[in-house]
Order: sequence, then C-alpha cells, then structure tokens
Amino acid sequence: MMQSTPRAPNRALDLSELELPGYRRILASMDELLQKESISYLHPSKRWEYPWALERADLAPGSHVLDAGCGASIFPIYLATQGYRVSALDLDPPECLDRLHGVDVNYVKGAPTALPFKDGSFDSAFCISVIEHLGRDGMPAALSELRRVIRPGGKLLLTTDYYEDARAELWYEGSDRRFRVDWSFTDAEQLEGVILKTPGWRAEGAVDLRVDWTWCGRRCGDSTAIPTSVGIALVKV
Repeated sequence: MMQSTPRAPNRALDLSELELPGYRRILASMDELLQKESISYLHPSKRWEYPWALERADLAPGSHVLDAGCGASIFPIYLATQGYRVSALDLDPPECLDRLHGVDVNYVKGAPTALPFKDGSFDSAFCISVIEHLGRDGMPAALSELRRVIRPGGKLLLTTDYYEDARAELWYEGSDRRFRVDWSFTDAEQLEGVILKTPGWRAEGAVDLRVDWTWCGRRCGDSTAIPTSVGIALVKV
C-alpha cells in the first residue's frame, strides 16, 4: 500500500518501497539466482516481504537462520549465498536445490507447529506468508515452537496475507473472468489478539495495520478489495 508519510516498522505492504536501493539490490540478486534453474520461484508479494524481512532482521555475519515454510522459494538459497547458516523447513522440501546453486542449505521435512530442532538453535527465523494457513489454533502453536528454537533476544520475521475480515469470502471480478479468492489470510483481530499477544514475544517497534482497501482493489484492476501483506518483527523475551 503506497503512503506518502513515514511508516511504522511493522506495517502493510508498500509497493513504493520496491524502488528503495536496498530492496532493489536484494531483488536483483534473487532474480539472478532464479535464472540458474527452473525449480525455485519468487512469489510477487514476496518481492516486498523478503527485503522487508531482511532489513528488519539485521543479521550478523554467519548467523544461523531458519526459514519456516520455505516451499521451493529462492529465499533460503539467497540467504546461503550471503554467508548465513540456513535451515529451511517445509512439509515437502525441495531436493538438491541448494546443490544447483553451489551452496549448503539444511532442508528439513516438518511443520511449523512441531519443529524438529533443539531449543535455542537459531539466531533468527523467518516465517513468510505461512502462519495464516495454520488456522487460529495453529498460529499460537507455531509461535510457541518458533520461540523455543530461537535464542533469547533473537528475532522472528513474520509476514501474513491480510484483509479487513478473515472470515470474508472474496471474489475476483475481472472483465474476462470471475473466481473465488481461495487462499487464507488474517485480519486485525487475529494479528492483535493471537499473534501480537502470544506469550514470550514483543513487537520490535510500532505496529500500523491501517490499509486503504479501496486502493488495494484498484491495484488489481478489480472492483473488490483484495488481501495485502503485513510484516511484523517479533523479539523473543
């Protein structure tokens, strides 16, 4: 969502930030990696989410990081090329993707609600557009597990698909087709009552969940608002 005024550090997607030098540098590196094989991908919303998360993470050289719910994203590969020690978890992790890039990523099969890692294993973790798919009961379980495997003072960089009502049934109303938007998303009630109030975490900085839903609909060339993304940096306390 475009804004002319300074934004809170924890906020909704802002397409204007894609022109920032730091974002452009990260995305250029990821795009270059994507050209090397046909397995990995970079979802459009993650072109904002990944740079946002990396800048908020402020990782020290050689940090041990977790990507919880990685799919076949290029993100763990990018992290490994930057010198970080990377573990990437998914229900169906890709095989040999790291070898195609000449890096080492510890791909592990598992779920965010039952992480197969020891306590305090990671300096930071990323959970990018994953937690909304776990449901209201699964969200606290995943946040508890992520807290367990992150060292004290470590960060969780979390993004989620976001709409004004998580119970809404949304439809795309285009000029050539009409279909139901069938992915999961959170709303302000879930973010504030479930995610931000999970014991053992605190948001790093202010949180601004305001979104111009009319603008979001126009962005899609649609008469109906569509979900956007929100990024929240949490610190283990």
